[in-house]
Amino acid sequence: MKSIRRHLLTSLLVGLTLVLSAAGAALYLRARGILTSEFDRAERAKAALLVAQTEEDGEKVSLDLVGLSVPEYDRDEYFQVWVPDGQTVARSPSLGFDDLPRREGDMVLPDGRPGRAVMMQFVPMPAEEDQVPHPNPPTVTLVVARDRVGLDRTLAGIGAGLLLVGALVLMATALTVTTAVRRGLAPLGAVGQQAATIDASSLQTRFATDAMPAELRPITERLNDLLARLDEAFQRERRVTADIAHELRTPIAELRALAEVGVKWPEEAAFQDALQIAQRMETLVTGLLALARHDAGHQPVAREPVALRTLVDEVWSPLAERARSRQLDVAINVTGQWETNPTLLRMIIGNLLANAVEYASERGQIRVAGSESRLDISNTTDQLTPEDLPHLFERFWRKDAARTHDGHSGLGLTLARAATAALGLELSAEMPDAATLRVSLRGGA
Repeated sequence: MKSIRRHLLTSLLVGLTLVLSAAGAALYLRARGILTSEFDRAERAKAALLVAQTEEDGEKVSLDLVGLSVPEYDRDEYFQVWVPDGQTVARSPSLGFDDLPRREGDMVLPDGRPGRAVMMQFVPMPAEEDQVPHPNPPTVTLVVARDRVGLDRTLAGIGAGLLLVGALVLMATALTVTTAVRRGLAPLGAVGQQAATIDASSLQTRFATDAMPAELRPITERLNDLLARLDEAFQRERRVTADIAHELRTPIAELRALAEVGVKWPEEAAFQDALQIAQRMETLVTGLLALARHDAGHQPVAREPVALRTLVDEVWSPLAERARSRQLDVAINVTGQWETNPTLLRMIIGNLLANAVEYASERGQIRVAGSESRLDISNTTDQLTPEDLPHLFERFWRKDAARTHDGHSGLGLTLARAATAALGLELSAEMPDAATLRVSLRGGA
């Protein structure tokens, strides 16, 4: 598995090693050039002394060392002088019968030691001051050489010092880089560790972005957005499950009651009631399935013309008996046709009317008014206040005494709002006066 830390450390250390190696090599070559130049300058100074002692008397060239103290040429250092025809006219005692190469630069000395030589070509001075200058003076070649053991030892010391310093610098750099990379990547590691602990039960977790480095802040912000959406999706899934359980509980209980009656008294079987309950359950399940598919984006909600009054009458029919038992004054004045999904619209209106019947004040009123673009359902109330309106569509919200009823868990209006969102409608609630609640459904046309 690829590691950002390993990649950064490897790249930085390799790069720094190459840079340090190049810098060390450049310093070594610079030092070598300077020391070699100084070595050659010293040899040229000695060669200049020999040039000054070289004379030409018209017939021959000679090198007079009388009075010049140069004991080094007896043992360790060498010189040799040639005339143009290649004849040696002078040589150091240290050479014996050996010859020096007629060139300058690095060489092997006659005694086998590594050495270095400088070469000078010049016209010798006349032996006498009043001597007539030679018409065609000879050009003499002088080579001075000595061993370079001291130079090589110095260069070796410089090279060893550079290697030692380079190794120490590289070790210190490796430690510094490792520490810097570890600390620099610590926020990324913390994000990774925190992300590894997140599962379906901890989707409320959020990454702290205030102290996050600028490079990681967009990532953590997007992760927080993703977690929020995931949490919302899981909550929606739980709500759908709860909604289904809530909406199916009552018809299932009714079916069970009818079945028990049929078992005890077969002659009183209520097949018509069972059929109506089964149809309600089928309608509910079909609507929930369509809503779930719409939320998931799997398929659009199918729309068709719906006669609003016909649908309201169908939905009101099973609620009429309950309204009469509560002595409610009901008036329905609905006209118009909507282009929408009849299953979801039936679910919405069914929940709104059921809530109006259950939660209207005793012996109160229910008014249903509808047109091409709006449906209003109003009921009298003696417990709600305007401060309760924002909570009406919250899941499981109930106001004690005012919104409590056996068999209801506070999900009807939540499911209705979810269905209106799927249909592109708008569902809202208001209190035009202190004793009336009006729920409005807009956007049908």
